[in-house]
Amino acid sequence: MEQELEEKYRIGAPADWAPSISDEQLLSWIVESDFSQQQYDEGKDYCYFLRKIEYTDDMQNAEYNCMAYSVQQPGTLEFAAVNEFVLYSAEQVIFHRISVLRDGVLIDKLADAKFTVLDNENQSGDGVINSSKKVNVRLKDVRLHDILIVEDTRVLTFTEKEFLRKELIKYMWFSPDVYWGYGKYEFDLINKRSKPIVYKKQFFRDDAGELLPIEEGVVEPGDVFSLRYTEYLNPVDVNREVFPFIDFVTKHSYEELLDFIWPHYENALSAKRLVEYAPDLVAKLDALGADLEAKIQLAIEFVQNHVRYIYNEEEMHGHKPQDPWITYEFKQGDCKAKTVLLKCVLDFLGVDSSIILVNYNADFYLSHYLPSLFNFNHVILKIQHAGQEHFVDATYRDEYGTLENRSFISFLNYLTLKPHNALQRRGGYTYPDFAISDEILLDVSNDIGTINMKTTYRYGRANSMRRYFKNTNKKAIVDHTNNFVFGCLDFVEDENGNDKRQIFKDATISVVHDDKVNNIFITEYKATIDKPYYVTNDGRKYLKFYDANIVKQHLKDYVQKDVCFWQAFDSERYEVTIRSDKAIDVQDEYTNKQMEVDYEQFKYTLKKKVDKFGATASIEFIPLSNVEIAIADIPGLRDKYTAVGKSAYGLGVAIAKPGFLDALKSLFGKK
Repeated sequence: MEQELEEKYRIGAPADWAPSISDEQLLSWIVESDFSQQQYDEGKDYCYFLRKIEYTDDMQNAEYNCMAYSVQQPGTLEFAAVNEFVLYSAEQVIFHRISVLRDGVLIDKLADAKFTVLDNENQSGDGVINSSKKVNVRLKDVRLHDILIVEDTRVLTFTEKEFLRKELIKYMWFSPDVYWGYGKYEFDLINKRSKPIVYKKQFFRDDAGELLPIEEGVVEPGDVFSLRYTEYLNPVDVNREVFPFIDFVTKHSYEELLDFIWPHYENALSAKRLVEYAPDLVAKLDALGADLEAKIQLAIEFVQNHVRYIYNEEEMHGHKPQDPWITYEFKQGDCKAKTVLLKCVLDFLGVDSSIILVNYNADFYLSHYLPSLFNFNHVILKIQHAGQEHFVDATYRDEYGTLENRSFISFLNYLTLKPHNALQRRGGYTYPDFAISDEILLDVSNDIGTINMKTTYRYGRANSMRRYFKNTNKKAIVDHTNNFVFGCLDFVEDENGNDKRQIFKDATISVVHDDKVNNIFITEYKATIDKPYYVTNDGRKYLKFYDANIVKQHLKDYVQKDVCFWQAFDSERYEVTIRSDKAIDVQDEYTNKQMEVDYEQFKYTLKKKVDKFGATASIEFIPLSNVEIAIADIPGLRDKYTAVGKSAYGLGVAIAKPGFLDALKSLFGKK
């Protein structure tokens, strides 16, 4: 163990492929200029030079870094004094030089640096297994106004476990951090592999900020790809633009990659029959008779809830799935293992399914990346059943319902693990029923209001609310609902704030129906409201219920120039009824406002029925979900949602001004 820890780092000279830099050369690169002074004047630190080399051959990947930067700011001092390197199990960091330049004198800091190797994990109890290590480097006596010089190389040596990295490379170059100004920036990728590496250069801009054309090329074996910048400031607007990047991968099509990886999955799927290693599960399935829907539900919920999810990033990228009988026996496995087991059960049932690769977090970029198995970080199952396409994530838990009633997983790009496939894209999706359906009644008499809110949840909403009620204190749920209703009624916080329990008397919320087959979860909230009216400055009274969740406010603030807007909204239905013992102003503009939107991206209707003592609003929102909205189409979509937001997302009734006789009755207390 001691030897293993020591081998995570060592002190030594750079490899032959890296430059040999003398102290004199280093000092000649550390030069002040008008450009460096500009960074100091803006309260930043300055990088005098940064030299990066990515080296790859058939035995290893290595990354060399050499940089010198100022320590003018306290924040810079903190990370200059303590650095951490996270390393894979087969990775090592070699330190070539750590020095500071202080008052013109170069001082070696490598000799008195403190190195500590730590396990890089704190989630094993939650099933997240991380075999990487951290090398913690602490430097003694680093001071403000020093210039720190660091030179090191990270080396990943290919072992049997690293068979995929040995065969394939994926390296992402990103434009440097926007904080720093760089006197000199140099990057090289050296290809010493036996196969060519292709690259794709994207999201670079000209001086006017316009996107440059995508640049693609090949780095042949023995060739070098180079970038050089001087007095460089990264111009990317991080809030609106994508960082420029270059994608480097071994030259393969997805079809070739699948031919390479599919046999590992095929062996796991076909080596043993389900009845040989899971006879008790087969017996449970057989007991359901001819009810195929119930059998599919049992299969999914067994793998999701009875097989523990163990996540290991390193194993995930290995793409050798655990045999399903091992997963079944030990009742645990990673996403590959759980998905393979689920497919084996569905194969036994005669249900058509396919294992697919996805990356929820980088979904937008998958169509921009060059073909690589390293583009994906997760494995799920695609099921074709009864003419419909369903996607099931075997790592989910506490999910219920027959196949058509389960959670809808929102993503666009995926790769099916079958020979001769390419990257596929899903189409838009419209929910067959409303994911959330509200029936709200606000009834006011003698200035006291009662509210009843019955909510029906389906699909993922039902699963989420079921978990919420299971894991949350009932009083906290009531408080959260009180706060929600407070906002819907358009009440205003007073200067001292409001205890919502004092406003909503006797508030209760309960589960009135829980159907885990059709995946329907129904709750009912009831409360009494002391002062239900919204009163304007001129004394006009209103009763309101406006659910701001209907208006997609985050689209209003969407300013990304490069990334499409991802629309993944649920279908919603609301019926809001307000009754009052006081006559309402049936001519009021907002009381009567109705709307119908039939747009490509969503349909929306607000219909009202108004009488002398109340009104009912029926609202339906049916979006086209799971779609990218092109940048050019966002303004039009934003306008449509803005129109909904102009008092067309709920119900408000204006109380009519009392007539002369009404005023007298009120004055003398007569009926």
